[in-house]
Amino acid sequence: MPFSYERAKEALLDERAKLLEQLQEMRPAKLEDIGHSNHMADDGTEAFEQTVGVAVHRKVGAALQEVERALAKFEDGTYGICESCGARIDRARLEILPSALYCLDCQSRHEQGVRQVSSR
Repeated sequence: MPFSYERAKEALLDERAKLLEQLQEMRPAKLEDIGHSNHMADDGTEAFEQTVGVAVHRKVGAALQEVERALAKFEDGTYGICESCGARIDRARLEILPSALYCLDCQSRHEQGVRQVSSR
């Protein structure tokens, strides 16, 4: 089945609904909840679980922002155009990753730049 902008938008809307549901189901971590057991190992486990929960919450939130950004591009008529170089994003890339904001070359450069900064 060939690529369709309508299907891409539907996929983004579905993904947004799933991400919003995930965020609603997540219990926000509260630091005051740590340290109320009688065993240090239990406190450590609780702290670890809360840390993981915060990381997952941030990751889901970031994914939601990407989806929202892609949906906004539909509204302003720029969906499928690379935010970095202005070239058209390959339809095969959009079919696999409807929230793509960059063409493959720019995405690659962006990831390499992030890796270089984080390795310093």
